[in-house]
Amino acid sequence: MGNMATKTLVVVGYGNIGATCSKAAKAAFGMRVIGVNKFPETVPAEDRKHCDELVGLDQYDRAMAQADFVLGALPKMVSTDNFFNYDNCFKKMKKEAVFMNIGRGTTVDEDDLAHALSQGTIAGAVLDVFKVEPLA
Repeated sequence: MGNMATKTLVVVGYGNIGATCSKAAKAAFGMRVIGVNKFPETVPAEDRKHCDELVGLDQYDRAMAQADFVLGALPKMVSTDNFFNYDNCFKKMKKEAVFMNIGRGTTVDEDDLAHALSQGTIAGAVLDVFKVEPLA
């Protein structure tokens, strides 16, 4: 991946957890961070300071195109089920990018993720959560 200080992390679901991850990415690696929040104006100033840019869903596509790493930190809601799918996420990322999910397993379409990985649409994935746990 090269020098991490030249990489961009996009945090989708930029709330308390996203801000904590952003703070760590900046402190440890010097990464540029773009936070994505459905309502960016509601993010507290304390959390805002940990990203270089905070955008709403209207800027989601632009942010995804810049990402070297995408971190999903979305909550479980009807509106976030399968949010990270081929059309809405993986095909918008760079081929060299890595998708990571620490939010809820229900937010990722795992079949679409497997397809994106097998086709080389994205370079890799790191998953902390799954739709069905524990794994078989």
